[in-house]
Amino acid sequence: MKHTVKLFTIGMKQIAKDGMLAVMVPAPFLIGLFFKFAIPFINSILVREFSFSLIPWYGLVDGMLICLAPMFAAMISAFLLLEERDEGIHAYYQITPAEGYSYLFARIGLPMIGAFLITMVVAAFFNISSLSAAVILASALVSSFTGIFLAMMVVSLAGNRVEGLAASKLMGISFAGLILIWFLPAPYYYVVSFLPSFWVGKLMTDGAEISSLLFGLFTCLLWITFFTRKFLKKV
Repeated sequence: MKHTVKLFTIGMKQIAKDGMLAVMVPAPFLIGLFFKFAIPFINSILVREFSFSLIPWYGLVDGMLICLAPMFAAMISAFLLLEERDEGIHAYYQITPAEGYSYLFARIGLPMIGAFLITMVVAAFFNISSLSAAVILASALVSSFTGIFLAMMVVSLAGNRVEGLAASKLMGISFAGLILIWFLPAPYYYVVSFLPSFWVGKLMTDGAEISSLLFGLFTCLLWITFFTRKFLKKV
């Protein structure tokens, strides 16, 4: 564990030196601040001018906010892993105590624990649909595991940081499950239930149901297992 924490600390120093990665760290707070004040303001204008309200979609906005912190953490972790692969550093770690799963835990697991805590704080302070503590906890948990899946997807598909930029665009597809719940009637929206974000959306619409939490975590674990095995075959 000592080697894992040390490796995590080294990664944080690398992030601080990389402007593109460093700017992603405060991004969830800035976006949360924007959502908290801009969306209700825009809604008041739409109601006044067009008698159209965004309130039925406030849950969707909060769901997107909850998904963002783990997504940014996934991008940071993936780019850091790919940079170390480009520079051959990851080969060095393979002959140290911080190899294999310990290496992945330092680069993805620990950052996602941080992303989980950040998501809890951001959702608690900036949600606009009066989310309960149980919903915030459950959705943040599913979203954080989704972040692990997204990070593993990028590093298993990309061979270097340039390819990683292209692969990271696939992260946007992960939001489809969340979004379509608001635009497709039941039971048709279950067509995207294989995406973990779908279950975040279910938690937003149905409350903190244990079935949505368990199914969300299960789909995350399936994707994580698939891409982790694919990644470990490449190193």
